[in-house]
Amino acid sequence: MRYLDPESLGKIKNLRFVPVRGLAEGAYSGMHRSAYKGSSQEFMEHREYVPGDEIKYIDWKVYARKERFFVRLYREEKNLRSYFLLDASGSMAYKSPRAARPAKFEYACRLAMGMAYLILRQTDAVGLGVFSDAPKLFLAPDNQMAQLERLDQALAGVVPQGKTDMEGGLAYYAQLLHRRSLAVVFSDLMGPAEKIQSVIRALKAHKHEVLVFHVLDPVERDFDFEGPVLFDPLEGGEALRCDAHLLKEAYRREFAELIKYYTASFHASEIGYATVYTDQPWESALKKALGKQ
Repeated sequence: MRYLDPESLGKIKNLRFVPVRGLAEGAYSGMHRSAYKGSSQEFMEHREYVPGDEIKYIDWKVYARKERFFVRLYREEKNLRSYFLLDASGSMAYKSPRAARPAKFEYACRLAMGMAYLILRQTDAVGLGVFSDAPKLFLAPDNQMAQLERLDQALAGVVPQGKTDMEGGLAYYAQLLHRRSLAVVFSDLMGPAEKIQSVIRALKAHKHEVLVFHVLDPVERDFDFEGPVLFDPLEGGEALRCDAHLLKEAYRREFAELIKYYTASFHASEIGYATVYTDQPWESALKKALGKQ
């Protein structure tokens, strides 16, 4: 696979994932416990106990043998549906020309594939939507491990280009999401911050749990340019020439305020939010976002 290799899998194999309502950055940890408990007595399989599971589902005979808690799953227990919504606009193609770092889109794909592996491993379903100035593709959710290969192939065929249309893209995919799903957005959130926050908050209003990965290159935070610089637009428009030294202090101040705004506004809306930078190993960024330092 292009975006997931055995070495990376080894680094995240001990992670577990469960979406928890109302938590902010670093707020997702553990393994998913379905919100839909089945009442059927047709036994399906065991899985290891995680905090929040009902005690009545613990299999004490298994505990006696293994000295670890396992819960019984039944046939009517429903899977969580997760939808990964990736921004493939032109700005996501950016990577610093002065450092050996991946482009933001590649980094987002690796994060998405790593999380998909964790979710599929617990037999929950993962689907995919990719957008820029229009929806690019949709892959229906599936809970079979073969879905991982399909996700990788779909992402490998995407070239980030075009303008960002968060409103149109997310509104389109919102119509395809089942109720009580998990929507995970991977984007650099380029555009008017209040409008972007409002668009993502609309997913929450449709009863979905939402997690946002804000994917950035460190250059976008540090603005470590010097002297006259010509900035080429990645989403159309005219190139901009400016003296970077004169802009640096104001730019960094505005950037810090932007991150504060997103952090506070998403937290207030009970939307998970994680800022990740492409100079971090993506496995470490995923661990941090899932609350595993």
